[in-house]
Amino acid sequence: MLVALLIGCKAGGTYAKSGRSGAGDVDRGETNGRQFDFVSNKPEGDDWQIRIRGTSMWASYAHEDSEDQLGTTNLSTKESDKIWKLVDKLDLPERKKGKKDEDEGYVTLRLREPGDQEADIFTVYVSRSTEDDDVLALASYLRELIGKHFKEKPNF
Repeated sequence: MLVALLIGCKAGGTYAKSGRSGAGDVDRGETNGRQFDFVSNKPEGDDWQIRIRGTSMWASYAHEDSEDQLGTTNLSTKESDKIWKLVDKLDLPERKKGKKDEDEGYVTLRLREPGDQEADIFTVYVSRSTEDDDVLALASYLRELIGKHFKEKPNF
């Protein structure tokens, strides 16, 4: 039995689709692909964490010592395409790093781009009081996705 389980795995962390039928055939995304993290830190201790990897979205909300992991969902192709276009529009590799705004709160934007040897990781901090249209458009769409898939109304 253990041998049968190991045959489906590949070494080196690459993604292999499951051979199961039904829900197991759903492609959860490539583990060595692009990844985007959106983390909203509010001064009163609330934080939202959202991770997009391929067509998969994971979300969690925490307030002080309590945490609510909303879980993972698959985005439609249309949703995935839109979110990645919004992320690309931010141009994180060329954007200034910014600062953590402890008074107003801040959002951490982190993009992981796979490379030949290892991934490039770009991290930017944006104040929650930003008027940057690209950041606001991304946050608005993430709110929409969280509402649709997790039935929550985040206040980033």
